[in-house]
Amino acid sequence: METRSTSTSAKRSHDMNLIYFKIRIKAKLCVGLIYVLQAITRTLALIFDSSMSSASRLFLIISMPFCILMPLIIAFEYLLFKKKGPGIVKYSNIIDFVLLLVFLGDWSTSEISDLNRIQQTDPISFKISALYGFTSFSWRTLIITLIVQKWQLKIIAPCMAVLIAMSYCIYYNPSNPLWVLVRAITQLFYIILIVYCEDKVKWKLMLTNLQQEKWMQVNDFILNSIPENIMILNLAGETKFISEYCKSFMKNCNLAFDTTRDLFRKIRDLNQQYEADPTNSSEVI
Repeated sequence: METRSTSTSAKRSHDMNLIYFKIRIKAKLCVGLIYVLQAITRTLALIFDSSMSSASRLFLIISMPFCILMPLIIAFEYLLFKKKGPGIVKYSNIIDFVLLLVFLGDWSTSEISDLNRIQQTDPISFKISALYGFTSFSWRTLIITLIVQKWQLKIIAPCMAVLIAMSYCIYYNPSNPLWVLVRAITQLFYIILIVYCEDKVKWKLMLTNLQQEKWMQVNDFILNSIPENIMILNLAGETKFISEYCKSFMKNCNLAFDTTRDLFRKIRDLNQQYEADPTNSSEVI
């Protein structure tokens, strides 16, 4: 009996992992599509954007292999799953880690490329097109949630980007490194705190939904176990629950499950009930 229970538990865990994997691989396909568009955009930038400095152009070229590898790895995992089936689920963590490393390489090189879009003035100022390098932080921090799920891994990429920006700030403005360091530390704290809290809230909501679903299953099981016609309706008269015993009764009577009209069509002359005065025996309840 214990062996059978262990086997059932293992099978249930495997099924849940498979469902989880299927959901995540669909999310990764979105990541792949985004990076295909990124590869096209960067290629056009290398051809037509004359505002880039030589250093900016060099690091953008270095970022291209990482940008191309992202959709290739995702496509490889998807095709492998279609061909081999659930057997590759156990390797999904390895593929996620490889994707994270490629993503780190892409983000760091593209960020350095954007930071090198500088004008040789005194003081140093960035070209207006470099602003897109800062706004890209938003979609990159969102896309990391589709690549990895553990909050410890999610914080690596945005923290790395902050550290790179801090290094450039100290390099170009060495007169006040303490203030730059303080701002970097506070931003790192914000990122870690937000990602950690988001992870805890997500799992809390998931556990709450699972507990509610389990309670509904237990509730339905109890109601279905009672050998009576049980039907639960809302205030509009719409059916919310019908016990199996009641369904059998309605099926024998050729009544539809989705409406109560057929079931109650012969009920006539209903009067409102009221509380009777216990001192007055002439009243009828």
